[in-house]
Amino acid sequence: GQTDAAIQIFQLEVQDYPKYWNSYDSLGEAYLKAGQKELAIQNYQKSVKLNPDNHSGIDALKKLREQR
Repeated sequence: GQTDAAIQIFQLEVQDYPKYWNSYDSLGEAYLKAGQKELAIQNYQKSVKLNPDNHSGIDALKKLREQR
C-alpha cells in the first residue's frame, strides 16, 4: 500500500548497490505496481542483465512486452 515509499527506498538501494540485481528487480516490481510500465521494464532489464538467471525478471519482462 505504500508504493511511493517503496520506490524511494529501492532507488536508494540501487544507488548504494548498483551491481546488486535484486535491487533492480524490486524497483521494477514497485514501478509496475505504480503503473509505470516503462520504468518497470528498464529496471527489470537491468536486473536480468546483471543476473541472467533471474527468472522472475525474465517472466515479468515477457508479460510487460506482451501488454505493449
